[in-house]
Amino acid sequence: MTRNSAALQDEPYQPVGQGRKILLWRKACRTTCGMGLWLLLSLLPLPRAADSTEPTSQLPWLAEWVQRGDFEAQWLNTLLAPLTPDAKVLRLMDSQAEAKPYFVYRKNFINERRIQRGRVMMRSNRNTLQRIQKQFRITPEVVVALWGVESHYGQHSGGLSVLRTLYTLAAHYPRRAPFFQEELRQFLLLCQEENWDPNDLEGSYAGAIGQMQMMPSTLRKYALDFSGDGKRDVFGNSADVLASIASFLSGHNWNPDAPIAIALNPKTNSDLDSKKSPSLNSMRPWQEWQQEGIVLGAKDKIPEPNEPAALIALEEEQGSRYYMVFGNFKVITQWNRSSRFAMVVRELADQLRKAP
Repeated sequence: MTRNSAALQDEPYQPVGQGRKILLWRKACRTTCGMGLWLLLSLLPLPRAADSTEPTSQLPWLAEWVQRGDFEAQWLNTLLAPLTPDAKVLRLMDSQAEAKPYFVYRKNFINERRIQRGRVMMRSNRNTLQRIQKQFRITPEVVVALWGVESHYGQHSGGLSVLRTLYTLAAHYPRRAPFFQEELRQFLLLCQEENWDPNDLEGSYAGAIGQMQMMPSTLRKYALDFSGDGKRDVFGNSADVLASIASFLSGHNWNPDAPIAIALNPKTNSDLDSKKSPSLNSMRPWQEWQQEGIVLGAKDKIPEPNEPAALIALEEEQGSRYYMVFGNFKVITQWNRSSRFAMVVRELADQLRKAP
């Protein structure tokens, strides 16, 4: 290859005359159009990259909610990112009052102050309670007793942020994380449905809400607008609160003709400890207990032969006390799984039933 031919290959073609004018015009067009397109694109919003520190990126169950269409990722991240674990909630979850012996636990609820306050509330809500009894077939003292045990008739509904509490338990309490993850989801759905601000609501250390301290999933299902004002006001409307309690009991097959529990006399019932039921899930027809020699007191309400029944023991200062408990007792444990809780509801209801 000659030196001249090499030079021709290294240098670009330089048109002259009219050809050069056309080339320069095309180049200017490309430059101008390119700058315009670049300017246009610069004004468009860029896709937001996922931040690995955001809750929906860190927690798969939150990402699943977004994918399922329950919530928008940006809304969840804005709501949850500022939250920190609540150490008090985690501590209280492992030291619940229901874990105390029954004779200690009951003193918190069966006392003169709570009994007298309950009777006042029964009188002041008489008309509402009569309507509730007619519709749901739940006696007033049972409804009011649950109200009294849960929140001292609306005076104590918890002072902890429900949002922070449920997020703490959903993300930092492995023993029951799936349960609290679902309760957090139900809470957020409830806030959207009722137009509540999730940051404003306070409740218990387990995330229970309102004067009857229902968990969000339960509240969504059973809370009622009994006053007819178009809102399910479980925070300040006693008619809605009381009807929601009755709605729950009725929805779990409360039997208005059956007792809740009956204390057994050890003098007429022998060897009770060996006859205890393994759990409330082991209930058997009352007639089978009769056939095994269990005897009730002369003044006790006798259950129907097929009424589900179990034999349990609760701690007293002088030893165990034994009870036959029935289907309605188990209904109360659907509200709170503790037999101690169910028994104080029954005892408070008995006290409220008596004339002052």
